[in-house]
Amino acid sequence: MKRVFLGFSVQAPWPDTYPRGRIIEENVRHITCAFLGNINFAPLEKNLPNFPCPTFLLGPVGVSDKVLFLPKFKPRVVAHQISWFGDGKHEVETFQKMLLDWLASLEYSVDRRPLLPHVTLARAPFEKQEWEEAFEKLPFIVTGIHLYESLGNLRYTSIWEMPLLPAFEEFEHTADIAFHIRGKTLQELYRNGAIALSFTYPPLLSFIEKIPVDNLDQVVRHLNAMISACDLKMGCPFKAVSYHGKIKQDNKGLLHWAMIVDV
Repeated sequence: MKRVFLGFSVQAPWPDTYPRGRIIEENVRHITCAFLGNINFAPLEKNLPNFPCPTFLLGPVGVSDKVLFLPKFKPRVVAHQISWFGDGKHEVETFQKMLLDWLASLEYSVDRRPLLPHVTLARAPFEKQEWEEAFEKLPFIVTGIHLYESLGNLRYTSIWEMPLLPAFEEFEHTADIAFHIRGKTLQELYRNGAIALSFTYPPLLSFIEKIPVDNLDQVVRHLNAMISACDLKMGCPFKAVSYHGKIKQDNKGLLHWAMIVDV
């Protein structure tokens, strides 16, 4: 018997300190997609090779735009609400429906209420005001789909996973910061490049704009405009994104670009 649930693993530029509360360890913070509770694990394990594959090529990205206290009337949990960027909301909801249908076909009881995407950070006891005052927006990326086991006392472990291709990854580069940026479109390259920069400096989130782009030069120009606007208002650790490299397209149609950032 195991107490299990399915969810997305996430990464974010988490702060070093938090207000009072029983804090969830950073490496197991997640977005729950389906909670199964205490089950005989063997039948589910046998069916995992038939797990439904998501239709999205990249792990969804988003931003935490609100601190939540759940449940509403007697809160026991502090969480960050996630708002998805681009097609993320539709992609996540479509995948969750596929997941619930698959679980129902295996005769598991499923909860079909609309998903409230959130990441739990702490459990009671806590002071709401402290968490409200400490809240800041953070960028989020989804890195995989996991079957988690709840071990009690805020301890979770991943017992099965399906990794997802991340929207960006940092790589070593002499004297600068460099990211491998991925996207289905030029617009996604711009957005995911902005999210990558925001992982180093979250205040940049406020300067991301919905601007159409038609080529790589425009992607770089708009990223630099974002950096300049942020630097003018509050200062920014970046100087500029370099007009560097070319966009490559893989056999699935996904665009790849090495973004070099002068610091």
